[in-house]
Amino acid sequence: MAMRVAWFGHAGGRRADGLTAYSDQTVAGLATAGCEVRFFHHDQDGDRTPVSGAVALEGVRFKTVTLPAPRTLARIERALEEFRPDVVHCSVSVSLLDGAIARVARGLGAATVATCHLPYAPAQSARGRVMRGLYRYHGTQLQEYDRVIALSTEQRDLLVHTGLSPERIVVMRNAVDTRRISPGPSGLRAAMGAALVVTYLGRLDPEKRVEELIRSFLARGWPPDHLLLIAGGGSQDHRLRRVAGEESPVRLLGVVSNEDRLELLRATDIFVLPSTAEGLSLALLEAMAAGCAIISTDAGEHGAVLDGAGVVIPVHPLEPALAEAMERLRADPDARRRLGEAARRRAVENHSLDRYIDDLLHLYASAIEAGRVVAAASG
Repeated sequence: MAMRVAWFGHAGGRRADGLTAYSDQTVAGLATAGCEVRFFHHDQDGDRTPVSGAVALEGVRFKTVTLPAPRTLARIERALEEFRPDVVHCSVSVSLLDGAIARVARGLGAATVATCHLPYAPAQSARGRVMRGLYRYHGTQLQEYDRVIALSTEQRDLLVHTGLSPERIVVMRNAVDTRRISPGPSGLRAAMGAALVVTYLGRLDPEKRVEELIRSFLARGWPPDHLLLIAGGGSQDHRLRRVAGEESPVRLLGVVSNEDRLELLRATDIFVLPSTAEGLSLALLEAMAAGCAIISTDAGEHGAVLDGAGVVIPVHPLEPALAEAMERLRADPDARRRLGEAARRRAVENHSLDRYIDDLLHLYASAIEAGRVVAAASG
């Protein structure tokens, strides 16, 4: 009998970010592996779901927080009772109901797993102190889960600091579908008349520092066929359009589909991620899989992941390191090619989705078995 997995995550359509990509590729991978998956998401994300028969929940998003509509928990409980899952997996943070979802699942005898996507920054920075407060809040929700997936050992330590038992935390670094996302031809460069393409892909929120990237790019004074392409949506969308200006080599593309993301990455010469705080960005892994030359700040796990396979610059100060890195790669096509090839190899060797799905199924099986042992002992 197929393993039944209730997955609480993020759909595409109006939303497109790392959380969406994580839900999309992991749920599709579980379905391919033979699991029966019921996908739960909030309707304001959009209607592009990785499997059919999804359950759309009502809610309102305030910045990065989703407020569930009244009676949402009752609807979740009815849907789980009907589905009878073996495992309930929550991609944190779905909403303010993250902890309550685990309690409902436990009442139905399901194993519970959560993936912690919270970014983190150095403890001595102001951003890092804010992040630790966020971890303390979410730590109380994660206490409800049998297993918690951390993206790195550093994140595991942060979770332990909130009081989460180390025995319940499993480190599983993010993965990417390196078979679907690979180097290849793209018609986008010719369509835009570009000689050089610099790309940012992700949320347009302050911690991503896209405004700083735009200003640094424009200050280079490069020819008009050198383009900066910004893909994604977020709170700074309108502001960034004003900063970029009209008749500019900076193009804001808005939210892009999976197919368009691949076309964009294959057209990219230099991929830039100037964030102040990260976990392990799926956009970064996608750029690696597509063979892009990458410039990234040393945020989250990015320094370790890109070591020798990309240009890593300090989180603070961003300049002049960002400008110097862009100038250096623009002037050296051979360096871009070598870095792109190294990034592709690193993605295939260390961040394969196939391996991730295998590890996730083993994690599910161990959580289910542990629950049976506890139930037998208490019975």
